[in-house]
Amino acid sequence: MKISVIVPYYNPENDLNTEDLLIRAVMSALNNLKGVCDHEVLIVDDGSPYEPDLDTLSDPAIRYIRRPHGMLGAARNTGIENATGDVISFLDADDYYYPGALAPCIKAMEQNSADLVGFGIRTTKSGNGIDRLSSGKPVFSAPMTGDEYMCRNNLYGSACRYLIRSSLIRNNGLRFVENAFIEDEEFVPRLFFYTWRYINTTFPVYAYYIHSGSIITSDSAQRIEQKSDHTIMALKSLLQFRDEHIHEPHEGFDRKIHTLAIDHLRRTLRRIDWRSALPQQMDTLRQMGLYPLHLHGIPFKFWIFAGLTGNRPGQYILHVIEFFYK
Repeated sequence: MKISVIVPYYNPENDLNTEDLLIRAVMSALNNLKGVCDHEVLIVDDGSPYEPDLDTLSDPAIRYIRRPHGMLGAARNTGIENATGDVISFLDADDYYYPGALAPCIKAMEQNSADLVGFGIRTTKSGNGIDRLSSGKPVFSAPMTGDEYMCRNNLYGSACRYLIRSSLIRNNGLRFVENAFIEDEEFVPRLFFYTWRYINTTFPVYAYYIHSGSIITSDSAQRIEQKSDHTIMALKSLLQFRDEHIHEPHEGFDRKIHTLAIDHLRRTLRRIDWRSALPQQMDTLRQMGLYPLHLHGIPFKFWIFAGLTGNRPGQYILHVIEFFYK
């Protein structure tokens, strides 16, 4: 089995720290895969004005690809189109894999003939090293379909927390939305919809680096508005996809759509302009048939959330909760 690790990279300011993080990410992948299986690491430069200095990464498994700027989804698509592995994994350039953490996932994937393997993510604020895990080993679930998993669990929309059979992506024509944020939330549910054998562990394999310069943590008014618009775009795309497959089992897929709608309102409640933004977003969801909120199979806490969104005092309570939660 050969694994292709796709690492999108974008450094518009030619920042040396961003370059150092890329090197850390690539080294973490190489160190996890050497001696375990055949592998390649594809660095997809999404239109950075300067090429990174990769002299310290003199490894034949590394492939460097440049493309015009199209944001994260476009870079990942370019990686998919150039990957030669049987399995694909996505690693963001500022994150890394914990030492030795991928090997058990690869072994479990082979033993269970899994289409998709999920693993845990742990946040880190270390920007100059690789944390090591304490003792322990992953325990994997029994195989299930992707829709069965979505029926029972809240699906986290991060493509980086999976090992994915290349055939699952290619046979179903799966690609990320380009020139948009929230691309994972649109891609991952479709990935699960097509999955027949999924296994999962909560054991942390992936280190997610939280820092002020990342896109996801930006709180500028323009960025917040863009994220909101792109979430609505993702919801519309998922609804269209569901309607195209209406005669196939999709209860779990439906549940993901409705929890994403709830997450969208939660993010709206964290905005400075939430008083004006919330009614607008609720009306948009209403036009899409997603408000009032659908609660079948949803955890009880969301029932409480739905009840409180229906009146102004309840909305204020939720705003206070979400403001401190973030």
